[in-house]
Amino acid sequence: MRISPVRSSVLALALSMAGAGTAAAAPADAVTDGMAARLGDGLRYLERVLHLQPAGDPVVGHSVSLSGREATLQLDLASGAEYTVALRDGEVMIDGQAAGTYAVGGPLDLSWRTFLAGAASLSERDLLGSARHWTVTGLGGAELAAQHRIVAALGTLSAAAAQLPSAAAAAQAPAAETEGPAPAAGPALAAPALDVPPAPPAAPRPAPSAVEVLFAGVKNVVALFVALAMIGFGMVFFARRYLEVVADTASQSFGRSLVVGLLGQLLLLPTLAMLIVGLVFTIVGILLLPFAVIAFVIAACVAALGGYLAVAHAIGESVSRRRMANGGFVRSPNAYGYLFSGLVGLLGLWAAAALFGWAGPVVYLFRAAAFVVTWLAATVGFGAVLLSRAGLRDTFAGRHMGDQSGEYLWATPPATPAAPRPGPRA
Repeated sequence: MRISPVRSSVLALALSMAGAGTAAAAPADAVTDGMAARLGDGLRYLERVLHLQPAGDPVVGHSVSLSGREATLQLDLASGAEYTVALRDGEVMIDGQAAGTYAVGGPLDLSWRTFLAGAASLSERDLLGSARHWTVTGLGGAELAAQHRIVAALGTLSAAAAQLPSAAAAAQAPAAETEGPAPAAGPALAAPALDVPPAPPAAPRPAPSAVEVLFAGVKNVVALFVALAMIGFGMVFFARRYLEVVADTASQSFGRSLVVGLLGQLLLLPTLAMLIVGLVFTIVGILLLPFAVIAFVIAACVAALGGYLAVAHAIGESVSRRRMANGGFVRSPNAYGYLFSGLVGLLGLWAAAALFGWAGPVVYLFRAAAFVVTWLAATVGFGAVLLSRAGLRDTFAGRHMGDQSGEYLWATPPATPAAPRPGPRA
């Protein structure tokens, strides 16, 4: 075991002072056995403070400490000193002295932690015997040198002679050869293997097949469609008039709704900041601040979602009315049917991306197109909500044609000049 220069100097100074005191007091008859005992106690105290292991100082106990940053083995010596071997934050420490470096999470770190996990329940004799043969495969460089230093340091230690054999040896030995009281019964713990390899890496998860990718994508699109349809049907049932006003605003004032929606998205955060600043100046405002922020966020999300559903309603209504104007059959020409048809159209690109998810780079084109269409619909709907005051004003809805609905106007053929009546020519 290496002794640092500072510890050697302190020990030499103590020994010289003790020798000088003994030489001066030897001629005197006042030197007694009590002084010699005190001198011996002082030397043993210095050894314990300086962590010096004299020859024949056996190991009488040990403990293991494992955490995310370090893995420490602490050995209790018969003299009362402690001997530690620790791997801490990439540095190997042997009895408080740096003995090398290692990679955190590397093979040396994993193998040392595995060794300590099995050593916690072993006797000192089995622990030191396993430590002398502890090897780690796949090491090199600084980690290999550090592992050799650990083995060499633990190899110089010995267990106490009076210690009972390990549980496995006591179970095999005859009862007549066992001296002293029998140890408490407990489960036999086998000593760890001499060569502890690092834990093998987890097997990589196999890539999903084309069928799995297709099923997952279609499942997500169907779930999203069902959720939006349920919310939309609820809006039609409870707030049909307001939904139709927002849908007409998005349809008749598309450009204006797009510009207002873009400006509204840009001003969301500044508006929230102004709301917070305006509330913090009063005591009541500070109390209402959490509720106001939550209400603002919920209102923004509801406006974006309601606007998106209103755009879907407008798309479905426009397509249905044009089909009726051309003489086609429409199964359900009402708000529910319009909303259903519009959602099918808006989510069609997402469905195409899900169906072609196995096609490699092609799916990214569908996803990009679906994202652009979804963002455009949400932006126009958000702007229509702001323009119509959430459906309370129909200024930009273009409702100036009286009670006659649009499908009848489209279905009415334009006026044609009457054919001249046959008659005698002049």
